[in-house]
Amino acid sequence: MVSFNSYRPASNETSLVFYLRDQPKHYGADAKNFSLQDKQHCIIGLLTRRNGIVSFKGRYHTFIIHFRANGFNAIFHFPMNELTDKIYCAADVLGKRASFLREQLQHAPNVQQMACIADQILLSFLNNHTRDNFLPDGISPISRMLYNQPNLLTIRQYAYKANMSIRNFQRRFTEQVGIPPKLYLKFMRFNEVIKLKIMQPELSWTAIACSCAYFDQTHLIKDFKQFTGFTPVDFFKNPHLKLPRIDVAEPNENTFRAFNNKLPEERVVFVKRRNL
Repeated sequence: MVSFNSYRPASNETSLVFYLRDQPKHYGADAKNFSLQDKQHCIIGLLTRRNGIVSFKGRYHTFIIHFRANGFNAIFHFPMNELTDKIYCAADVLGKRASFLREQLQHAPNVQQMACIADQILLSFLNNHTRDNFLPDGISPISRMLYNQPNLLTIRQYAYKANMSIRNFQRRFTEQVGIPPKLYLKFMRFNEVIKLKIMQPELSWTAIACSCAYFDQTHLIKDFKQFTGFTPVDFFKNPHLKLPRIDVAEPNENTFRAFNNKLPEERVVFVKRRNL
């Protein structure tokens, strides 16, 4: 038996989650409104605040699809602002294909095959919606720009590049991504802080604040408290944030590891997918 607690801070990604073995229980101040318990598959929207502890007990496998910016909206045409800080059963959006996909994932021999199965399902949704409801706008290229190079321009400049008024750009961005562009930029800058501290732990918080374009360290601390509930120092001391063993695999590699039920530790395998 394996027990594992995972802290759930804020997150700027919408996730499609499939629990393939033992399921989690969610603990936190708002657990009644944000519950993972008894769900075999679910959709977790962008989280603008910390959401307590997810507790796993038993031998578990979890397959998670993270969508960049407006990726979920582009595939399913779901209004993303209705998903923010909420959790839905995946069947509410995927219908019967949610249970079918979970069953296929359970029987897949390795992670590579699981990724291919998920690709087929998602591409079928994308192709149907693209053929029947193709409404191009400027949000998709802007969202990719924000993901790759955040905080380079102002909201006015991004709206200009999207060929929209500021008001229309903010409205459409919120519908397709789930949060206003200003908050999304704030998320992306915060993510850069986390990445930089993990990659260069010797850097001081003052140096990191300067490198990530914060006015001063006080503003960085304010973002930490908003998105995690902790100060920067306490955040990295949190025992629930201890990273499991992580493997990274490219789509075309043959190095995916088959699941082994005797593993004594949690292992995470990131599968990088190309942009659709």
